[in-house]
Amino acid sequence: MKTKNAYKLLMLLLLAVFAGACNDDDQEPLSFDNTYYEVPVHGTRYIGVKSGSGNYSIQVENPYLLSASEDKGWSNPAGTLLVRGVLTGESTLIVTDNQTGETTNLPIKVTDNYEVLRVSQLYWNDSTIMKNEHPVFSKMPFVFLINNQARDVYFADMKGENSITNNGIRIKGKGSYSFTMDDGKPYLTLIYPANENGQLTDDTSAVATPHKFEITQSSEFLWHRLDENLNLGWGTIAKAYPNSLRGEAITMEEINSIYKLEGKFEPVEIPTGILNRY
Repeated sequence: MKTKNAYKLLMLLLLAVFAGACNDDDQEPLSFDNTYYEVPVHGTRYIGVKSGSGNYSIQVENPYLLSASEDKGWSNPAGTLLVRGVLTGESTLIVTDNQTGETTNLPIKVTDNYEVLRVSQLYWNDSTIMKNEHPVFSKMPFVFLINNQARDVYFADMKGENSITNNGIRIKGKGSYSFTMDDGKPYLTLIYPANENGQLTDDTSAVATPHKFEITQSSEFLWHRLDENLNLGWGTIAKAYPNSLRGEAITMEEINSIYKLEGKFEPVEIPTGILNRY
């Protein structure tokens, strides 16, 4: 009886070893959808692992620039990483699969922070819904306001390739912006080159002209958010905003024109390779 039991135990051990060997053989190599990523300063970026065991060790080459960790709770069996930007610059994320011992180096750039205004294709005119026919923002509804010294602004549409690694955003033009307060009224001025029809152009002979919008509706929470994230210098103070004051929508009317715009600030990622080119 003892011999029989020992035989069974031996067989179980052999099966366990064999199963472990099979699992190692079936394990896909550690890989990611991209070989390079960006994250805005003071912002976050989720990086999905394309294949791997789901058990990783993570090191940051320069922890003064960014931090990284595994982010649990996602449906991706290979895992998800969470990267936070601390200071602008470039570093490397070193990811090791603890099951296979594989290591992958991911270059990470921490870029300037930004806010994204998505202009609606419709707006309210009194009690009537009207179609947005602005020569620029009816075609390029994404406005990326960059928190940098130049006050860069990028105009984009979403007609590019849409995939798991691409949100379809296409940058179509560039200009500059400023927020001002005149007679107690807030304004957003966008400066960009336009043709004779008011449409954005990349013609080098075109002169960039200012387009000033009076902001007629917005929330107190939004003003504080823009003040903080774009360093507007307004000195707004954070407080416990009630839901009625936490809106991210905005309504603007262009000065000396017939155009009225409505939109909302949304968490849309700018395409990689646009910001902080060295």
